[in-house]
Amino acid sequence: MAFDIKSIMNAVTAGAATEEIDKYFKEIQLDYEQIVVTGQNKYSMDEIEELAAGIEMAGGLHEPLILGRINGEYWLASGHRRYAAIKMLVQDGKEELRTVGCRYKDMTETEFRLHVLIGNTFNRHYTDYDKMIEAEEWKNALKAAQKEKLLILERGERVRDYVARIMGTSAAVVGDYNRINKNAMPEIKEQFKEGTIGVTAAAAASQLPESKQKEIAEQVAAGKDIKAQEIRDMVDAKKAAVAAGSNNREKEEKEKRSITEQKREQMSDTDTNKEEKENARRLHALKMLEKYYIYMSDEEVHILENILEDCKRRKREYRLDDVGSTS
Repeated sequence: MAFDIKSIMNAVTAGAATEEIDKYFKEIQLDYEQIVVTGQNKYSMDEIEELAAGIEMAGGLHEPLILGRINGEYWLASGHRRYAAIKMLVQDGKEELRTVGCRYKDMTETEFRLHVLIGNTFNRHYTDYDKMIEAEEWKNALKAAQKEKLLILERGERVRDYVARIMGTSAAVVGDYNRINKNAMPEIKEQFKEGTIGVTAAAAASQLPESKQKEIAEQVAAGKDIKAQEIRDMVDAKKAAVAAGSNNREKEEKEKRSITEQKREQMSDTDTNKEEKENARRLHALKMLEKYYIYMSDEEVHILENILEDCKRRKREYRLDDVGSTS
């Protein structure tokens, strides 16, 4: 069977998932120790003891574990809490529960990741922290599916939009989950996991400096109810301070550039004045020679004639150089 990811995502319902399992997954009985538990499931595993008690009273599992067979190994795709309960019971001496009913299908690793996520979509023990983990897992799995051509986005579509549709939420909320996961300090994440701080507040806090995040986490852990708007106000104040600092730096840079340019202009003016003074001095000397030439000796006139010839020669040489450089 070809793995039609879009049809699965467009109809992510418990009924659709059950129908696919009934149609394409084979039945098998396995010792629970033959089942490989990967690190793909990262969600809350609470109330295992209560679940184990219920399974013991029922005499075993009524719902099969869902497996993917990858390279001959049976990987657990769905039913992690039930698996944990069976393991607990067997370790407590209930050997008769060691063999469990399963359904499996041959898969690639990417298909397996997607089935794990699809199975967890119907988990009734979700917390906001679990949803953050789920959003990240869906994003990574769908990007892997893109590389393997299992998912081809149409123009204008984003992976985030698919994740939001699968999870039954908005792209904005998925964006909040991403901000918390990427930018929040461990202390904020811990309070988010504990449920003492909400999605909006945690996402806003993730935009603050590390020290401020830790301060908020400490206050929340101590029982203080910090509203999301309070944190947003802190973020706005931080942005305003950064903007003010940027404006001040820009102003200082402009002032520095202005001073530098003024100095350059002054130096340029000084150079021009020196050149003009030198030319004026030479012209004055020539005018004085014109005025007092009758008092010059023949030898001095001869020297001036040589100087004149030398100047003419230089002029000719300069012209030849100019012509030569353009040929």
